[in-house]
Amino acid sequence: MFIYLPEIKSKLGEAVEYCFQKDLDEYYNDFSEGGTLDLMVSATYTEDKVLVSGSFEASFSVPCSRCLEAFTQQVKGKFTEVFTVVRGSSEDYTQENLVDQAANMLTVPGDYLYLEEYIRQQIILVQEFRPLCKEECKGICAGCGADLNQSSCQCSTDDELIDVRLLKLKEYSSGS
Repeated sequence: MFIYLPEIKSKLGEAVEYCFQKDLDEYYNDFSEGGTLDLMVSATYTEDKVLVSGSFEASFSVPCSRCLEAFTQQVKGKFTEVFTVVRGSSEDYTQENLVDQAANMLTVPGDYLYLEEYIRQQIILVQEFRPLCKEECKGICAGCGADLNQSSCQCSTDDELIDVRLLKLKEYSSGS
């Protein structure tokens, strides 16, 4: 995923539209289970700056934070960023260095603005902190590990759930 700067330089001040539709696992190790990315980008070149704005929709597999079952999470986001074009040759850098420099320092040496790492960071920022497969998810039993969405708990009594380090306290409370 890149923007070729001479193309947008030739249209100084005008927005150039790009559309990327990719599988997430082509670009990112974080999404090895697969998933899709739809990215719309508008790039405008002015003096030594590139204004990039756009939106994305991504869907990928994540584990539920309660029951640990995998489900497909869909995220949407918008972004606007200004990248500074620096003088110099991109021949001094590897493609990996150019990707990191664009995402982390917002600078672009050479003719290509690589968006992979920047978009990965945007996807991570819009993800839910504790994703749930459904709002009513019951999770798993802390005692026996049963998925409470699919079956009832296999624990027989409350005594089995008591931490052995706290048994003396139970004797103390029942003795009074």
